[in-house]
Amino acid sequence: MLPPVIDTATFDELKSAMGEDFIPELITTYLEETTALLATLREALAANRPEDFRRAAHSIKSSSASLGALDFSAQAKELEFIGKAGDLDQAGEPLAKLEAAYPGVKTTLQALLP
Repeated sequence: MLPPVIDTATFDELKSAMGEDFIPELITTYLEETTALLATLREALAANRPEDFRRAAHSIKSSSASLGALDFSAQAKELEFIGKAGDLDQAGEPLAKLEAAYPGVKTTLQALLP
């Protein structure tokens, strides 16, 4: 069985800590930033800029974990390590998997909007 796209315990904890009124802003900001960061990853890969790649992957990893997109966060963590190693030759396939997973994260988070 596949893990849930969004871990409800993590999401509920965030909602409790931040307040339900703040959730729409958090989700909207996350979706905007993640879309831009995915583009940054693609650009950094094409231009062979490992540090830019690492930073973008790190940002996706952290923000995704906060919202409960734990599997997505783990995929971004793998990309962060690739960038940290400085060799982007192996980044194409994991990046494609991350990009393929994003629509599911986006749809699930949009469904959680109050």
